[in-house]
Amino acid sequence: MKKFLMALAFVGLGAVAANAQCDEFATPATSKYSVATNSFWSNWYLQVGVDMSVMDAYNNGDHLLSGEWHDNRTYGVNLAVGKWFTPGIGTRLKLNWQNGTFGHAFRNQDCLQTLGETPIDCKGGYARLSFDTQFNLSNMFCGYSDSRVWNFIVYPRMSLYRNFSTSQYFPGLGVGIENTWKLGKCVGLYLDLSYEWTDNDLAPYAKDGKAFEGNQVANIDLGLTFNLGKSGWSKAVSLDDYEALSAEACSKLAALRAQLKAEQDENARLRDLLAKKGDAKPAEKIVTANAASVFFNLNSSKLNSKKDLINIEAVATAAKNTGAKVQVTGSADSKTGSSAYNQKLSEARAQAVADELVNLGVDRSKITVKGIGGVNDVTPYNLNRRAVIELK
Repeated sequence: MKKFLMALAFVGLGAVAANAQCDEFATPATSKYSVATNSFWSNWYLQVGVDMSVMDAYNNGDHLLSGEWHDNRTYGVNLAVGKWFTPGIGTRLKLNWQNGTFGHAFRNQDCLQTLGETPIDCKGGYARLSFDTQFNLSNMFCGYSDSRVWNFIVYPRMSLYRNFSTSQYFPGLGVGIENTWKLGKCVGLYLDLSYEWTDNDLAPYAKDGKAFEGNQVANIDLGLTFNLGKSGWSKAVSLDDYEALSAEACSKLAALRAQLKAEQDENARLRDLLAKKGDAKPAEKIVTANAASVFFNLNSSKLNSKKDLINIEAVATAAKNTGAKVQVTGSADSKTGSSAYNQKLSEARAQAVADELVNLGVDRSKITVKGIGGVNDVTPYNLNRRAVIELK
């Protein structure tokens, strides 16, 4: 009979925990710009292409596209690796190799002209390593869409130049725009336009007995983009999905409340029956809770919800009244973070709850703590960032 009373009381905690979460389901915050967090190893890409650069040969008045600009152009190849941290923000490391006409792109010393008695290198002899901070304006202003074919990107640039003619290194600054077209799930086409300034002169070249050099460069690059590993973004749970989940949860809660009411009535009847037989426990010894879930923010093991603290206090009271042992099981969501990181995070969450139970008077020797790492047991997936407390 006593065990039956305890079982009925345990059902009450399920209703308390469900009631604590119902309001959270009913008040989501999402929009067309929201996406789920991806792991660090997602959305990397590799770019391979060819390019043409136009240098301002200010010694003869040719500034980029003005004058005889075709005498100032060089051709080369480029290789880049990048990552998108969000649909709108990413970084890219890019290497350009420019060295004279295309046929001599990798043979600096094969292309020499003479100015008086001094041989000088042909136009172009330099390499550039650039770091770009990219902003995908299509995703930032129109929202992320996996089916979008064309994306418009802008970026500021910092560069390090190597002048092959003078064996010098010097910095550069620039800006650029990039247009990308999706050709398939793993490959795309890109067209890149940029303009850069340096504090030094690029490789000189000879024309009509004069030497010319410049420190401003316009570039146009064309090539292919190859996605590495997992690419794209999972949309965050939509408002409609949240509302459907809320309606379902609250419907189940209403049914649970009705069942609980009937069981409470039966519990009261049995308590009266036991009292008449002189076998009733004092009211304060009746168990009021046996389990609860405590939810955490992304990458956090900090307790920050009053509802969660109330649930922990209810279980602590039940543990002290019955002398029962307590099992605390922490978990993380498997969609974010590595397995090793999620294991440590799940253990930290469980330990944070255990410390709170001790603060509420539960004997630490009766508390067992464990972390189970990243899981995907609950929908939506962010509810897997939790710790479950159970009486044993």
